[in-house]
Amino acid sequence: MAKIDLTMDLNLKAYPNDLTPDVDSDYVVKVDTQTTALNIDDLADMAAARLGCEETTARGVAQVLMEEMARAVASGFCVSTPLFYVQPMASGVVMEEELSKPVDRERVKVYGSFRQGPLLADAMAKAHLKLFLQPASTGPYIAGMVSAMQPTAARAAAVPMQAGEMVVITGDKLKIMGDDPSVGITLTSVGEPSKSYLIPAAKISPNTPKKLQFVLPADITEGEWLVKVTTQYSTNKYLTKEPRSFELSHPVYIGVPPETGGGDGGDDTGESPDPIV
Repeated sequence: MAKIDLTMDLNLKAYPNDLTPDVDSDYVVKVDTQTTALNIDDLADMAAARLGCEETTARGVAQVLMEEMARAVASGFCVSTPLFYVQPMASGVVMEEELSKPVDRERVKVYGSFRQGPLLADAMAKAHLKLFLQPASTGPYIAGMVSAMQPTAARAAAVPMQAGEMVVITGDKLKIMGDDPSVGITLTSVGEPSKSYLIPAAKISPNTPKKLQFVLPADITEGEWLVKVTTQYSTNKYLTKEPRSFELSHPVYIGVPPETGGGDGGDDTGESPDPIV
């Protein structure tokens, strides 16, 4: 195996803090972990180099040590090592009449609870910390917009989007949340940029990070339309300070595209996202 250099350097990334709406200059810090996780063979090889013994011997000892610790915890023992302390735990609720029956493992879970030991705490205290500024977390992403009507055997092609009918936007981190006036789905006419519609969260169902479904305005005209999603949604329970937007890189066509006789409203490859996913 390639030699692993343990430098005790711990890189930290600072991200703008989305959890404090009234403060603009605070950041949250996370560890920038290495791309490769070390396994028991890696650790045993490093131990063999330090001890001057055969790598196979060190690996065997390390594997047996892990197995015996697991067996001990599964036997009700707490295991205390310099690296960690592990305690057997159980959770669940049973009824009185079940006390004399075999335990239902679907309702009663057993597991090990870990906390760091003094050796790990000392190593973390001695690590050399380096702090790097990172950009804000990524906002919404639109994969495509299509009709909510599914193709059938008699109508294999994608269904054109029509005024007054249901459509679906798919992507990631799309959920419409927040009280900023710009929050919602914005449809803007390519031919008449002054003509646009804002679809609010109240008119979107389902409204999820992966899928937005809504009815096109009854008076929307046929032609090319730009699609933009603006939201204050974040992956935690707090809203972002400022709304974030994503605009589809190409317009969608409402109605039947004249050049094809049938449009899919999907991406440039002609492949439409599945509106049911």
